[in-house]
Amino acid sequence: MGFLDLKGVEKFYGKLRAIKGVDLTIEKGEFIVFVGPSGCGKSTLLRMIAGLETINGGKLMLDGKDITDAPSSQRDLAMVFQSYALYPHMTVEENMSFALRLAKVAPDVIKDKVTKAADKLNLTSYLQRTPKALSGGQRQRVAIGRAIVRQPKVFLFDEPLSNLDAALRGQTRVEIAKLHRELGATTIYVTHDQVEAMTLADRVVVLRDGMIEQVGTPLELYDSPANRFVAQFIGMPQMNVLPASMFPKAGGAHEIGVRPEHLTIVAANEGQLRGTVELIEALGNETLIHVNLGSAMIIVRQYERTRSQLGEQVGVQFDSVHLHRFDKDGKAIASLNQFSGVAA
Repeated sequence: MGFLDLKGVEKFYGKLRAIKGVDLTIEKGEFIVFVGPSGCGKSTLLRMIAGLETINGGKLMLDGKDITDAPSSQRDLAMVFQSYALYPHMTVEENMSFALRLAKVAPDVIKDKVTKAADKLNLTSYLQRTPKALSGGQRQRVAIGRAIVRQPKVFLFDEPLSNLDAALRGQTRVEIAKLHRELGATTIYVTHDQVEAMTLADRVVVLRDGMIEQVGTPLELYDSPANRFVAQFIGMPQMNVLPASMFPKAGGAHEIGVRPEHLTIVAANEGQLRGTVELIEALGNETLIHVNLGSAMIIVRQYERTRSQLGEQVGVQFDSVHLHRFDKDGKAIASLNQFSGVAA
């Protein structure tokens, strides 16, 4: 048994089965990230854990205690929302201490907890300001501070950075990672951003249509996806997937996948693939080259400037050790050591 256990958890909205028997074990101190496309159930699952959505089936256990039907106020969890959810008429200090004041915690204890949390989040000089006098990033830190002072057993984050601009998202992501290391708290974090998932998580939970597709470390999911969906969802740009008919020795696979960085542009008369350059994305630190193979499009990633030109005929080379095989249902199958090439 883990620190937090979901056992066959289900959620229904009328006849719609939104969460379909989810089983998941989370250990104490883990940073778990839920990812998946819009509508996959990641936020619903988080809200079920928080007690904001009713659990219609299965069990939710926290530290050995059944909290399936417990109200949110008795679950010893703290949630940070996408919208910050701060009281506009209260100061930063009052927002951060609100839950403790409701619980009638001693004023000196409240003062100590707020002071320590503000120091960790670089909010000390803003304690007497109201939210309207703060930037988006500062408001998000206040929301995080409000959760910290409660010292919950589990922190829940529901897409906390989605309202911030790109630069601030990166900065706040680093702050959350540092905070997690300092607090050693169990954290569940919902995001649609792969960079957040790959950089923050101890383990990533990939969801689709209310079910878990795969659970693993970020690199386990990247290097050994369980199916085509995970293979293409994790990684940006996504994995190239080609019909197995292009491969003379596909070993019973229905489709073959290869990541953009495992492909190399070569002369038109070389390599295992032939195509025409349709688009070049020069990003500075890398170049993404879109190649039309006739029956499919692929993306090649290279970490240097390219000499290729739009409309140019090129060859594309790969090492068979980096190929992934998928059956007709999209499930990953055996390794590709037997691959020797691709039909021209």
